[in-house]
Amino acid sequence: MPFFFYPVLNALNDGKLIRSLVGVALRILAALWILAGIYLLIEMLKIAFRLENEGTIGGLLFAVIFVGTVLSVAQIFWYRAGSVDDLRDSPFTVIPIVSILLRTLGESYATLGAAIGVGGCLFIWFAKNNPMWLLGGLGGLLPRSSPEMTFLGGLSFLVYAGLTSFMALILFYFLAESSLVLVEIAQQTRRIGAEASAGGPQTRLDRSMATNVSASPITEVTT
Repeated sequence: MPFFFYPVLNALNDGKLIRSLVGVALRILAALWILAGIYLLIEMLKIAFRLENEGTIGGLLFAVIFVGTVLSVAQIFWYRAGSVDDLRDSPFTVIPIVSILLRTLGESYATLGAAIGVGGCLFIWFAKNNPMWLLGGLGGLLPRSSPEMTFLGGLSFLVYAGLTSFMALILFYFLAESSLVLVEIAQQTRRIGAEASAGGPQTRLDRSMATNVSASPITEVTT
């Protein structure tokens, strides 16, 4: 019977198929994110033009910053897709990919949060309104905030969003690096076990004898 599924299993075993699928998925997410961003931008502009003059200015400033944010996050997805493609063959396939995905989440969330902080600050100053309702469903992904509609309230919103974004970035980077540390520990353990197995009992005995000889004092016999 021909084993027609073996090539797929071999590709999964060496990680090539998984890396390819994750890379393609990230690029698709980048495209979908841009489409979702365009939809949200249109909704923002509709709301902005229904506001009073200063509110319209604040909404337009928020929309401009949001456009830059959408493009930045899309570039993060695309860049990290390339990072997954560049991974070399390893006994551990999934953990390095998970590490990259954690970095992707942290970078995307931090970029989005910091940009919303800047745009929201300007919106509060001009429109005297909470900027979160401009984001629709996307606002549910960000920490809830009810700042005062004043100059200091805008600054507090900016600081709060910036600190939250920075802490999220640190957390996701910590998780990403922790997963790589597990890989390093596993590789070191495997290497030590392989060296011990290759040496065998005789090598360990020779090393023990060499240690005893080097540690014993040398006595000079004179006649």
